[in-house]
Amino acid sequence: MIIDVLDNSFFVVRDDLYPFIGGGNKGRKLSKIGDYVKKNNYNAIVTTGGIQSNHCRAAAIFAAQNNMECTLVLHGDEKRFHAENGNAKLMRLSGSRIVFTEAKGISDAMDAAVVDYYAKDLNPYYLRGGGHTLEGAMAYVDAVKDLFEITDTRPDYIFLPTGTGSTQAGIMAGLDLMGSDCKVVGISVGRERNSAEKHVTNLYCELRNHLYLTNGKNSALVLDDYLCGGYEKSNEEINDISEKSLSNYGFVLDTTYTAKAFYGMMEYVRKKSLKGHIFFWHTGGILNFLAKSKN
Repeated sequence: MIIDVLDNSFFVVRDDLYPFIGGGNKGRKLSKIGDYVKKNNYNAIVTTGGIQSNHCRAAAIFAAQNNMECTLVLHGDEKRFHAENGNAKLMRLSGSRIVFTEAKGISDAMDAAVVDYYAKDLNPYYLRGGGHTLEGAMAYVDAVKDLFEITDTRPDYIFLPTGTGSTQAGIMAGLDLMGSDCKVVGISVGRERNSAEKHVTNLYCELRNHLYLTNGKNSALVLDDYLCGGYEKSNEEINDISEKSLSNYGFVLDTTYTAKAFYGMMEYVRKKSLKGHIFFWHTGGILNFLAKSKN
């Protein structure tokens, strides 16, 4: 779809409408990852995320739909997790085992869950947070190919929220595969720039090797200017964009991911006076939007 912002026409890729396991980019990734899990006869999943993690929600639903065991190692406020709706409610209802730990204890907790499954004669799949895997990123190589098939408008810039970096890496590799010179700009939702760009670059290089791509045109660009203090943090402008998103644009933007990225995109486009075909990749987030009541 097309929206008008800053006296410019922006094209919006509506991954929030992706229909499977709760939608959004995590649903798209889990569809691809799920094929790998079933093909390799895994029958349990161990993964991690925050208390409103779209990824953990998708993993939990996938496991429930496929009669698999699932352990979610969560970090964040346990009281909030049991009180909030959205992704947290779906995780609670999924039948997954929920383990809470501090951020520094995530790896140990995931390892312990894997050991427990082996002791039960199960074959667990250790799934990195955010679906940050080759298979998850390949879902976005395919998504770029689909985009080029359904529209003749070629992007000059693609903006998106960047967390673990697999969506951005997949888009970058997909553009290389299609011979596009489009510049991809990630708006970090949690990590500082150096760390975010390192994660994107490492997976992008892995994808390029997997796809036998030799003439890469992309380098990772992730902006941390709009973090507002970190993950789940926002400012008045981002909150206002989110609250007015449905009436202004016809779709929902949440403050954790998409409204933050949308705000960053508008600020960057204004600052750099960018022109051309500017695409915003809407990665989902309606469950984050609906999770909490407005105070």
